[in-house]
Amino acid sequence: RIEQYLDFMMYVLRADGVVDRNEKVHMLGLMVDGLQLDPELIEKYKQELEKDEWEPVTDEELLKVTEGLEPSSLAHMVKDAYSLAASDGVIHEAEISVVRRCLKVRGIPLEKFSDIDLWARQSLALAHRGTLLLTVGDGNTDQA
Repeated sequence: RIEQYLDFMMYVLRADGVVDRNEKVHMLGLMVDGLQLDPELIEKYKQELEKDEWEPVTDEELLKVTEGLEPSSLAHMVKDAYSLAASDGVIHEAEISVVRRCLKVRGIPLEKFSDIDLWARQSLALAHRGTLLLTVGDGNTDQA
C-alpha cells in the first residue's frame, strides 16, 4: 500500500508539468523522515523525481492507487496530496484536477468535491497554525 500512496503523490506532483526543488525536498522528507522507507524504495522514487518527462496519469492508474483503501486512509492521502501540492507555494489547478479525477474514479460524487477541497485546505491551514504555535524562539509565535 505504501507504493500506492507514493505513486499518487507522484501523480499529483507531476500534474502541473514541473516538479520543483521544494516539491522534491518535501517528497524526499516524507519518504525518509515520515515514512522511514527502506533505501531501495527511496532510490526508486528519487529516480522518478529526477525525470524531466513522464506520461500523463490515466484513470486506471488513479483507480489502482485507491484500491482497498478505507475512507480514512483515502482522506489521509487527499490531505497529504494537498500538502505536497502546496510545497512549491501554490496549489495548481492541474494538481487539484488529479485529486478530483482520482476521487471520481473511486466513485466519490463530484458534488462532494468542493467540500472535500475546503476540508483539505482548512486542514493545511490548521496544521500550519499548529506549527506556528509550537515554534519556539524565532519570534513568529504571535502570528498564530
